[in-house]
Amino acid sequence: MQINSLSTGLAGLILGAVLGVVCSALLEDALKERFRLAGIKIRHRLARGTLPTPQVEFHLGSLQTSMLILEGDGVKPINEESVRILVDDEMVSLPDEVGKWKREVVRTQAQLKNNGEQHFWNGPNYAVAGFTVSREGVNETPEICLRLQSSDYYTFLATQQLDRLMSDGTTLRTRYLSSGPEVAPAFMNCSFGTNVAMVTKDGKLVIAKRSLALGSRPGTWNSSANEALSRSLDSEGRTPPNIYNVARRGVDEELAVGREEYRLELLAIAVDTELQQWGAAFVAYAHDLTGQDILDRRSRGAPDKWENERIEVIDFKVDEVVKCLMSSGRRDNWAPMAPPLYYLALVNFYGRAFTERHCAKALTIYDQAFGRKQLKVPMIYRSTRASLDKVIDSIISKLRRVF
Repeated sequence: MQINSLSTGLAGLILGAVLGVVCSALLEDALKERFRLAGIKIRHRLARGTLPTPQVEFHLGSLQTSMLILEGDGVKPINEESVRILVDDEMVSLPDEVGKWKREVVRTQAQLKNNGEQHFWNGPNYAVAGFTVSREGVNETPEICLRLQSSDYYTFLATQQLDRLMSDGTTLRTRYLSSGPEVAPAFMNCSFGTNVAMVTKDGKLVIAKRSLALGSRPGTWNSSANEALSRSLDSEGRTPPNIYNVARRGVDEELAVGREEYRLELLAIAVDTELQQWGAAFVAYAHDLTGQDILDRRSRGAPDKWENERIEVIDFKVDEVVKCLMSSGRRDNWAPMAPPLYYLALVNFYGRAFTERHCAKALTIYDQAFGRKQLKVPMIYRSTRASLDKVIDSIISKLRRVF
């Protein structure tokens, strides 16, 4: 009877309250630690890519890329005079921990050089500090403004370690890319490249396979010519660089084609959300050169011929380009910019309605052949760190009330 009275009467209520307080005091710290560790594990899984978010990046049928087009549709090119570039000469500032990673890169590359092995030199480049879009005139001509800041290639290599764990359990991807690639801090945007689709007079498209010796996307099929923005090569004195000229330099160095031999148009600005690399998509229309002319000329030497393992030419027709993009030997080995670049070039030449209609017809063949559900789709990762913290805090709060 005494035991029953303790469990059901006033004494029982008091005893339960006391036990609740004691348990809460004993378990609160343990619960916090358990949920903290659980949160870290979940963030690590996100960094490894197990929880993809819905795609907004460019895709063509079942071919998914990690390229997010920020401006441009292929229909209205962005004129050279409509591209404004502002430069901040101050070097980007790195967080202390990432600064240590850069020093590791410096030591590693120095050792490779001393050993006579393939290594990368620390070329001066630019980081993207800001990007804006506007329209001009009654025709709403697109205008863009790029704000650039000084950086270098070793900073790029250090910040490309997007999924390397930091001391607090986060990664560069989860810490700095959670709100989208467009608002990442400048030191995370230390790559801007121009990509050109070369269309010849006889209706051929030049495609290239990147060298295995390159630091980014080695061995992948890519644009006809690709060139990174350089502080030493693309800026004359205090004059800001011209991304049209960067593209022209790439065509000259990789295809040995002079700027007077083609017409160049800027189709889009985009960012690779997997590696946080910015890029410009151009199409070049050769005045007199045929596909064979370009192959022959390159065989006689080009300044940066080594950057591409090989080049080929295909018919610049919608169905043939789709066939090339979706072929079994290439469809999973494209650099992210190539598919949107070639699509936009088709739109620029044939018009959107024609391109869309013929793409849809051609894609039905390949989607059925590969089986859309079985495709290996690249995952684009987003940080949900803030949301996870809120969930964990909410759970702890509820457990407190229970105890």
